[in-house]
Amino acid sequence: MNKDVLLLNASEEVINVIDWMKAVKLLMAGKATKPYNYEDYHEITTSSGIFKLPTAIVLVEYVRIPFRKCKLSKKNLFNRDGGICQYCSKKLTKATLTVDHVLPKSRGGKNSWQNMVSCCRACNVKKKNRTPSEANMKLLSIPDVPHKDFVLVKVYDGNHNKLWERWISINNE
Repeated sequence: MNKDVLLLNASEEVINVIDWMKAVKLLMAGKATKPYNYEDYHEITTSSGIFKLPTAIVLVEYVRIPFRKCKLSKKNLFNRDGGICQYCSKKLTKATLTVDHVLPKSRGGKNSWQNMVSCCRACNVKKKNRTPSEANMKLLSIPDVPHKDFVLVKVYDGNHNKLWERWISINNE
């Protein structure tokens, strides 16, 4: 049951995406509430009926959040690159995604945002242990560290309804 909830600070800045159980605990403890004029809900079946859980909640009190860098991971690379192979533009799934080191690790390439891209298996095999220019392959975009406001969230629900667009700009459509 994937019922993620967007957690917002009291100022309605995005903090994170949390699971529905944590969201229910925050609501029941009075630490969070439904955002003003917001009507998207998950339906949670309980022993006493259906509980309508907002798909976004806002903290009652402001919490200071220190600056965080976006963690380098396969999932985050997939999101940064819009879920497409950075060589052939093929749409990837999380199952078909491979990670390519622009400068291969065997030649001194590091695990970094600037040296790693999302790639399909065919392009990764074709490129082998070479740079893109040596393999005669062109990158769609130069890999870089995501913007400081980069938040990894599921923007669509299972029915492709937009969620959370009030707080998150969608630039990978």
